[in-house]
Amino acid sequence: MLEQLEKFLKNRYTIFSIVAVVLIIIAVNVNSYFQNKNNEAEFLRFVEINDAFAIEGAASDLSDNLNLNFENFGYELIAKSILAKKSLDEGNQDLAYSIYTELYSSLSKSNIDSETLKIMQEQFSENILRLTMELDLYESGEEFINKSNPDSVRFFEISGDFYKFFENFDKANEWYNKAINSDISENQKDLIRLKLI
Repeated sequence: MLEQLEKFLKNRYTIFSIVAVVLIIIAVNVNSYFQNKNNEAEFLRFVEINDAFAIEGAASDLSDNLNLNFENFGYELIAKSILAKKSLDEGNQDLAYSIYTELYSSLSKSNIDSETLKIMQEQFSENILRLTMELDLYESGEEFINKSNPDSVRFFEISGDFYKFFENFDKANEWYNKAINSDISENQKDLIRLKLI
């Protein structure tokens, strides 16, 4: 039994296998260490950016002076959403619109789970369409509706609101009818029917 164990340990393949396993374990630990350091650095930068938001300053200045791009999409999403909200509070709809459209396009490239993605896309699409109305951007809004078209009652309704705002009543009614024909309660359908023209 000891002879077999000795032969096994002296075998060249066994030695190479053990060395390979040890090297893999070391490599994984080193990689994990550097990932933790990178995550820590990103978090600290995220905290610094949030501190900068807390200081009274114009959103456009913050947008110009801060690097809001992160490897971790969650940090980027939060930081840019806060900046967009700050822009809206300051009446800078142009900046908010550009931030929301950038975030909306970034969502599709992210690895967010599908349910959360759907909710976020719905929220951002509503913000974008409301801003296109405020900024009088009919062509941009219509292009966004045609490109996006998520299967969502809220999107159907806000698209109807968009076309109604720009007095394209046929298209508004078309989108409202999509919302009405969706699987929603009768009370919700009645509220949307009030918007029909």
